[in-house]
Amino acid sequence: MIRKLQKEMKQAADRLEFEAAAGLRDRIHELQNQELALREGASEPYSVT
Repeated sequence: MIRKLQKEMKQAADRLEFEAAAGLRDRIHELQNQELALREGASEPYSVT
C-alpha cells in the first residue's frame, strides 16, 4: 500500500501536481506512523488485571 502511494506521489510530482503529491506524502506518513505504533504495541507485554 505504501509503495503504491509513493509511486502515485512521484507521478503527481512529475506532472507538477504538487498539492496532490503533498497530500499523498501526508497519507504515507500517517500509514507509516500507524504501522510503527502497531509494531511497538505488539512488542509490549500484555497486562492482566
